[in-house]
Amino acid sequence: MEKIVLLIFSAVLLFSDESAVSKCNECHANFLAPPYKKVYKHYLLKYSSKARVQKAMIDFLKAPSEKKSAMSKGLKKRFNPDEHLVFDTTTIDKAVRDIIEQEDIIKRFKKIP
Repeated sequence: MEKIVLLIFSAVLLFSDESAVSKCNECHANFLAPPYKKVYKHYLLKYSSKARVQKAMIDFLKAPSEKKSAMSKGLKKRFNPDEHLVFDTTTIDKAVRDIIEQEDIIKRFKKIP
């Protein structure tokens, strides 16, 4: 019985982790929001460290507003940050961590032969 409960619990965790970024992809991959690379670049330029970027992104996603966004004025005008969807805290934390790891510039430099 314990094995079945453990198996179901781990399956739920696996699928919920994957859906965290997939919820973001609904807009960011379909040009309804800026691509992750551009978002990460703007946040990294403003906050200069992965830890500060992560904190700023999470703060923005918990209560989206134009003031909290690190994007340029043109991007704010095109993609109104005040209309960003609000997700639960665990989804936000997982998605931000995954996107930062995916777009990490230092990892991209290390891949160059």
